[in-house]
Amino acid sequence: MRTVATAGHVDHGKSALVLALTGTDPDRFPEEKARGLTIDLGFAFTTLPSGREIGFVDVPGHVRFVKNMLAGVGAVDVALLVVAANEGWMPQTEEHVRILDLLDVRHGVIALTKAALVDAQTVDLVRLELEDRLADTAAAGWPVVVCDAPTGRGLDELRSALDAVLAAAPPPVDVGRPRLWVDRVFSARGAGTVVTGTLTGGPLEVDADVVVEPGGHRARIRRIESRHERVEVAVPGSRVACNLAGVASEDVARGAAVVRPGQWHTVQLVDVALRAVAGEGFPRRARVQAHVGSGEHEGRLRLLDEHGTLGRLHLAAPLPLVPGDRVVLRSSGRQATLGGAVVLDLTPAPRPADARARCALPLGARVMAAHPWLRPDAGAPLTGWPDARRRLVAAGHAVEAGGWLVAREALDAARAHAVRAVRGRPAGSPGVEVATLAAELGLDPARMRAVLGHEPALVTEHGLVREAGGAVADDPAARALLDALDARPFDPPAPADVGASPALVRALVHAGALVDLGDVVWSAAAFARARSLVADALHERGALSVGEVRDLLGSSRRHVVPLLARLDAEGVTRRRGDLRVAGPRAGDRPG
Repeated sequence: MRTVATAGHVDHGKSALVLALTGTDPDRFPEEKARGLTIDLGFAFTTLPSGREIGFVDVPGHVRFVKNMLAGVGAVDVALLVVAANEGWMPQTEEHVRILDLLDVRHGVIALTKAALVDAQTVDLVRLELEDRLADTAAAGWPVVVCDAPTGRGLDELRSALDAVLAAAPPPVDVGRPRLWVDRVFSARGAGTVVTGTLTGGPLEVDADVVVEPGGHRARIRRIESRHERVEVAVPGSRVACNLAGVASEDVARGAAVVRPGQWHTVQLVDVALRAVAGEGFPRRARVQAHVGSGEHEGRLRLLDEHGTLGRLHLAAPLPLVPGDRVVLRSSGRQATLGGAVVLDLTPAPRPADARARCALPLGARVMAAHPWLRPDAGAPLTGWPDARRRLVAAGHAVEAGGWLVAREALDAARAHAVRAVRGRPAGSPGVEVATLAAELGLDPARMRAVLGHEPALVTEHGLVREAGGAVADDPAARALLDALDARPFDPPAPADVGASPALVRALVHAGALVDLGDVVWSAAAFARARSLVADALHERGALSVGEVRDLLGSSRRHVVPLLARLDAEGVTRRRGDLRVAGPRAGDRPG
């Protein structure tokens, strides 16, 4: 199914034409039927000669109901512009065409209605006027069909023209990220909350979990109908009604969006490209009515440049938006259409100068400038690309590092800082701690390790970063510590007493050069020698006390107690009261 919205001046016959094409009167309310004036959106369905199903969204043409018209056209990409042959171009024809142009609706048909009321010469004159008026709009070149709903004249030609336009138009976009802008909500007896709208972006299935924004209301799709028929899956481009479980109808309003959890970035503040309609302009600061999707939202607009082409829009409610979304801006006071906006940046830079520079970048570079460190699954909500990870990397805007997408400039700057810090460390220092580098760059240690993994000039060993090309034990400070410990193997000095840092000790422990016994540190060679001496003595004597081990090694109780605790844990010794006996691994020898 494809959805087509009507457009055009009041009393030009939009609803009558839809009724003639579908057999359904789109005017839903008694007052509409009584007055012959469409007030709100109407809906009808039919099948074209090709077999293609089509849903109409019939919009009001009166100037007082422009916001309702906008609710109907905000999610469609094909329009049926209706112009009465007996009146020709009128004020709301002008405004509706402007709105379609601002929304970039590029495909449509023009129905020249009420042809039975005028002669052929008048029809030709109106055709020429339309050609001139539409020359610089997205509707230029749309086929024009002369028709008359009461008599049936031209209706078959109009159906064929709609068929041809829909066949030539690009198919509805399906990026697997559905968004249903709600244009009607009601509570049905026995069913609960029902919302309707034109589905875009991806399919929705029965039993799918969804979120209604604004508000973050969680819900489940209990039932879906399209063209008054129950379906299991609704596809993009179709008119759908969704029965939602878990959310009250009073918590949903026209202009809300039904989306999947986690797929959209919900924002209130966006930077936008601006385009004013002819004869209008944007004040430097103004309150506006921002029409997004099917909704009208209070907003504040602030210009960011001197030419009125870039602005910052602050919405009253957070909405699920993506770069490329189109917004129609109307004056809050005069109720006039000022122009349109295209969303550029979902996370604007605080300073206007930075915002201008960022918005001039391609989309991928723009997103990475705002988010130098980005989780791969966060790329799609910020760009609208389902394959954002691949595209950002392929275009050179990001580098994959440690489970992150990192802006190339940010990664290069962090690597250069790390190299400078390591090469500039004090003499005798074995390296720089990862945590220190991370703090200097405002990163967490996990991101810092991702940076270091891309720098071949540096080596990270258990929290210590040094230059590549040598082992930790080859560092002068490390050599000095090992020499001091080897000079007194079984009664070693504390590392701090010989000027060794905790980071150096950790690095040497992880490198296997030292053994951390908890309260004291021994060289690996001294520990292995002590282990062998204790095992041999147990073989000869059967049991040893702490004092006997102390005398055997020429050590002190301060060093022997943690040594024996380690030997107990390794199974070399086993404690029996105040004595140690041989454990199951007493016969093992290191190496």
